[in-house]
Amino acid sequence: MPKSNRVRIMGFVEKLLGKPERIPVEQYEELNLSEYEAEITGEADMFVRVAEIAGINEISEIRRQIYEGNVVVADIAFLKHDKLTTDRILKDLRQLSEDVNGDIVGLGEEYVIITPTGVKIDRNKIRGARR
Repeated sequence: MPKSNRVRIMGFVEKLLGKPERIPVEQYEELNLSEYEAEITGEADMFVRVAEIAGINEISEIRRQIYEGNVVVADIAFLKHDKLTTDRILKDLRQLSEDVNGDIVGLGEEYVIITPTGVKIDRNKIRGARR
């Protein structure tokens, strides 16, 4: 956007909202976070679990973790040599995510993320501000 357009937009925003008030550094207040530390160190409602899948036997534990409400990041790199087993396991994991109304997504070629009920995965990458 050309600089002249930015100036016009900023002028419009200032008219609408007023000029932003500048606060001197001396007026900044130091926050005491100790009262929040008890909450931060409390028990978690959900965990992110990491699993290595080398065969169909690991699916039952992943299923249990998903039913308990945890997110599972599964390493499927050990399955690369066996396409039939990989396809079966991925089909089972997709069905699991559908059963619990969760989500599943591949992360590269070596990882799969499976989420429990009420947790969806945003497929858009977070990017920094572009200038």
